[in-house]
Amino acid sequence: MAVQDASINAEDLETSMHVLGNAHAPVGPGEHHDGGAREYVDQPCCTNCLISTALAVILCRKRCDPGRVVSEFAFFPPDPPTYALGKGDGDAPPTVAQPGVSSLRFNYRELDGDPHFARFRTLDGAHGRPSCRLLFTRRKQRIPCFFFERPGALPTYSAFGRRLRVHVLAVEYNGYGGADGSATVRDVEADAAAGYDEALRLGFAPDRVVLYGQSVGSGPACWLASRKPVAGVVLHSPIASGIRALAGGGACSPVHVYACLDPFNNLREVAKIDAPVFVIHGTADEEIPCAHGRMLADRAKISHAPYWVEGAGHNNLLEIAHEDYFLRLADFLATIPQDDPPGPPRPETMSA
Repeated sequence: MAVQDASINAEDLETSMHVLGNAHAPVGPGEHHDGGAREYVDQPCCTNCLISTALAVILCRKRCDPGRVVSEFAFFPPDPPTYALGKGDGDAPPTVAQPGVSSLRFNYRELDGDPHFARFRTLDGAHGRPSCRLLFTRRKQRIPCFFFERPGALPTYSAFGRRLRVHVLAVEYNGYGGADGSATVRDVEADAAAGYDEALRLGFAPDRVVLYGQSVGSGPACWLASRKPVAGVVLHSPIASGIRALAGGGACSPVHVYACLDPFNNLREVAKIDAPVFVIHGTADEEIPCAHGRMLADRAKISHAPYWVEGAGHNNLLEIAHEDYFLRLADFLATIPQDDPPGPPRPETMSA
């Protein structure tokens, strides 16, 4: 299960790691890295007119709802879903009154046989296993929310817990896994808001919550951080905006033609975030050019020194960055005040 929009609670961080400088400087507009990454450049007017016209046709077919258009290009839930949720308390399915989820089953053999995912079959929060609750969003959808206490279960979350000493609260998108509905801009934003409320219910203060948004997940992360108090925001391979992820600039570009309809407009939202923003982006990213990350780092009200991972693409940044990735995250988290008493109360209601 790939959950890209997760909240990291910067709890009881050890600050013994040394502070690193920004060793990877960004290139100038229109320049290319050795990795051959596509930069965000102006396109010819004829190309932009063609794209704008095509988007107009798609927009009309989607009832003039840009969120529906974005869903066509940004969200690709597997069919069948990666997993299915088990029963709630007793024999009844999870409900508002009994939101606990006791187990799940995988629909893919390679996951079912992977020992890293075996711990997911039982969701009781014990022995490194996560616990799970169904959250009910303001849009009346149900989404699973997994809470990983240190050291966590999945390899990446386990590394977060072990190396950074944090808890991870991972919220599923609508339309994925055991969540209801389908992934749209408004539904994903509601998912993020429900996850934030769950972090507060668990006992974390807003100034101990760090949002982590990767790729399209940077959209709900920026949206939420511009409206709720948080300790910080990490944007991993982020998009500058939904339309900018589809087309470049220039005359007649959809970026200008549909500016008022641009979904996940992170350039607008990041300027309203009152917390430090840390941008991480690969210089060889062919899907979302590194220029998107540079624009967001420049636009942020409080911008932590960004990290440009030389030679990294969209999906291999952690593999390329290795140790440096965790050192840079530790550097960022070390800038967040740690004056509150360590650790949240462990809520009994998280046990299925």
